[in-house]
Amino acid sequence: MNYRMLKWLACGVVFGAVVCASGCSLLPSAGTDQPASPPAIAQTAPPQSQPEPAHVAAVPQPAVPSAINIFGEFDGIERRSAPAGIEFGFQQHTTCDEGYDADAAIDPTGKWLAFTSTRHNERPDIYLQRVDGTSVIQLTSDSAPDVQPAFSPDGKRIAFCSTRSGNWDIYLMDIDGKNAEQITNTPAQEMHPSFSPDGNRLVYCALSPRSDQWEMWVVDLTSREKRIIGQGLFPAWSPRKDVERIAFQRARQRGSRWFSIWTVDLVNGEPTRVTEVAVSSNAAVISPAWSPDGSRLVFTTILQPNRPDAAQSNGPQDVWLASADGSGRQRLTDGDSTNLSPVWAVDNRIYFVSDRSGHENIWSVHVEAAKTATAAANPAPPAAKNGAAAESRPSAANPNAAVSSTEQKELSH
Repeated sequence: MNYRMLKWLACGVVFGAVVCASGCSLLPSAGTDQPASPPAIAQTAPPQSQPEPAHVAAVPQPAVPSAINIFGEFDGIERRSAPAGIEFGFQQHTTCDEGYDADAAIDPTGKWLAFTSTRHNERPDIYLQRVDGTSVIQLTSDSAPDVQPAFSPDGKRIAFCSTRSGNWDIYLMDIDGKNAEQITNTPAQEMHPSFSPDGNRLVYCALSPRSDQWEMWVVDLTSREKRIIGQGLFPAWSPRKDVERIAFQRARQRGSRWFSIWTVDLVNGEPTRVTEVAVSSNAAVISPAWSPDGSRLVFTTILQPNRPDAAQSNGPQDVWLASADGSGRQRLTDGDSTNLSPVWAVDNRIYFVSDRSGHENIWSVHVEAAKTATAAANPAPPAAKNGAAAESRPSAANPNAAVSSTEQKELSH
């Protein structure tokens, strides 16, 4: 995301979002082929030719943040690739030799992958590809950056963010890239949309120009009514329909890069039960995403986030999963490469951004395969007397071991 997209990348480690997961690289690469068949999503199919983007206002000349890193900082830092070995059980889905691929999103069927890429342009666009294919459909081709795609629950629409109106705003488009419409239009930098289970609302984060803090907002897509629900970054709406729950990352102290994962419940639209579910003594814990049934979370850790190069994806960065309350944590990657912005597909595969091939591309690993491999390499710590998993201590061999699935800490909102 020079975006350090951290989510843009998004990892956003908020380090961003990611924009930015929490990286940006440059330059175009080889041309793209159109897939043999369009996405089989909700009985609709995008055309096989590249769609023409909807007309939108030209990007003004005044200075606008070009990217956000995984710490939620607009800094324009270039991402650095670091070749790493390829582990057994990991699958590479995109190939970008120049530029970067980031911001993976998987449709409800688990068959289609939307992602951000600079493979054809310095500014990122949004692409669509079958998870088992190589041909891509370019959905956007605006002169402004288009990032952080998110599928609607019915698979018919994609929410994303763009600076095409002058600053970061939230947009919606059809699955074929047509009929783009602007959802937000305020002085704030608004990013990282996530759909409610019924598809009628979006939650997103906005950097307030008044407080200079990241806030979370919910917008009704019919009435366009907006409501603030608290401070936080890179929100992800749980797919559960029996409770309105949103996971997000938040700094332990204002201005700090030491993030942890929290959840908040909405009752009649009001935020309640703000709970810290995953925290580490030596790493930032960022970019949460839900399992398809809402019972577990996947997220990223970044060791020693205050390091000067931490926002450039240097150093150990791993993907972990845990129960929704933070218990039962399990590391899925080996810490030898960049591993950011995870998302959980319906087939129980975790998709994430990694430079393990030498460039930032989209990879995946099946949850059970990864758990088996990491369990063999890193035996679990003995259980604590109270039955909870004992907190691991950091070591040279396992620097991220200190990520703790803490006891839930309920705070007043």
